[in-house]
Amino acid sequence: MLGLMGAMEDEVRLIREDLDEVVELDGPCELLRGRLDGTPVVLAKCGIGKVNAALAASAMVQAGATSIVFTGVAGAVAPGLGIGDVVVGDKFRQHDADDTAFGNPIGIVPGEPAFWEPDPDLSTKVLGALRALEGPRGHHVVAGTIVSGDQFIAQAEKVAWLRTTFDASAVEMEGAALAQAASHLGVPFAVVRILSDSADGDATSDFPAFLNDAARRGRDLAHALAQA
Repeated sequence: MLGLMGAMEDEVRLIREDLDEVVELDGPCELLRGRLDGTPVVLAKCGIGKVNAALAASAMVQAGATSIVFTGVAGAVAPGLGIGDVVVGDKFRQHDADDTAFGNPIGIVPGEPAFWEPDPDLSTKVLGALRALEGPRGHHVVAGTIVSGDQFIAQAEKVAWLRTTFDASAVEMEGAALAQAASHLGVPFAVVRILSDSADGDATSDFPAFLNDAARRGRDLAHALAQA
């Protein structure tokens, strides 16, 4: 059963509208079971932040999800990436994890690996679907490190620090927590982020319009995965 997750209403609403045979499930967040193009899916609107993403991942697995794909927006970190480009995470780190007082590197949760990696088969499938969808639209689709933290990053100095410290491509607030939770739950996962601002500090001038476009692109990906 395909699991689809987004943090915000605009990241899940179009997918929700396309579901058939919808059943509302109990859980820590909005959780639905239904069918998308005939494929059984679990859809979660997890809410913003790392704890919410982890809770939703656990609830989705309990509801029958055998894989989880997160789609949403993020800030660009790597140079050369701009508004509308897409990053599929190939490594995940929590940039606000700080155990340096005990001599450990920044970004490592005690007792956890230095970073988490997604399921390679699922990531390859997601990358292929995105490149087929986004290539004609003129957007770059790249694999790269996604860093997450319970902070909204809007300072150029912080973006530069994320780039040099983690070799990050994108920054957001949920992906690495999903990676940690899914790894413990033993479920394949992938994270897709559409970039709403560029590493040089430029941001989209009309964020609501951008979010609507990102929602349509997330829906297109969901259909492509359901039909694969």
